[in-house]
Amino acid sequence: MEQFSNLTICMIHIKTVLSQGYQKLNKTKINSAHLDAELLLSFILRKSREYILAHPEIKLTKSQISKFNKLISERAKNIPLAYLTKEKEFYGRKFYVNEKVLIPRPETEQTVEEFRNQKSEIRNNSIIIDVGTGSGCIIITLVKEFENQKSKIKNLQFITIDISQNALTVARKNARLHGVDKKIKFLQGDLLTPVLKSLCVMRYALCEIIIVANLPYLTSKQIKNSPSIKHEPKLALAAGIDGLKYYRRFATQVQKLNIQYPNIPISIYCEINPGQSAKMKKIFSFAKSIEIKKDLAGRDRIFIVEL
Repeated sequence: MEQFSNLTICMIHIKTVLSQGYQKLNKTKINSAHLDAELLLSFILRKSREYILAHPEIKLTKSQISKFNKLISERAKNIPLAYLTKEKEFYGRKFYVNEKVLIPRPETEQTVEEFRNQKSEIRNNSIIIDVGTGSGCIIITLVKEFENQKSKIKNLQFITIDISQNALTVARKNARLHGVDKKIKFLQGDLLTPVLKSLCVMRYALCEIIIVANLPYLTSKQIKNSPSIKHEPKLALAAGIDGLKYYRRFATQVQKLNIQYPNIPISIYCEINPGQSAKMKKIFSFAKSIEIKKDLAGRDRIFIVEL
């Protein structure tokens, strides 16, 4: 530890600094030690990872080394890399993240991909709703992906909901970063509650309702056994004894929405824990059709409902 702290005095080349960073992260059993150290130094220097690997001889300033040391120490405590750099790539775009929102996952990218595959053609007068938006990565990605079709789709609306005002602040920031903040309506509330109220004035205009929901689906035991996620907001992770607390409430609200708008098709795309398929089928037994798609590891991950 002392040897590492003395970097600011005698170890000033990229190669040496990275070597010490690797060692510290390896000691704390960070599996991605090499990659993380390289990405953290890239973040500090505002250079690509490829650049720093190609220029190991470059000397660093004391300020740069001090910042690197600090971030390495934080990463050694299992604080996620994305929270240290304040960004995470999702569907080819960079999103701002902080400790108030869940870090976007590859599994969620697959949910978006499945959505796009099945909904390549959106009807006029449709609404896309993102429930539990967090960083806003899903709804913002969908807005950007459908921008090219805006001339073909009339009156396509985007709504995003989260119970956390802090999460909505992050989502709004990301929407501004991607230039789509004027195209999304942000609502605070419990799951579909604000939508059930706000859609009333649109009874005769609606043609289709599409919902994307990435709700909390982990149990307390799963969270406890996963040190890599212990720094992420519990509100976005924990969902009762079997991890389905919120999906049960969500399903009840979906039924109300269906009753309120009986002649309007409703499609739902959910991300779930692989072991929840059977129970999810029971929870959504009122649906006209249910389809389950697997993730890249071959596990049940995307739950699709049609009403």
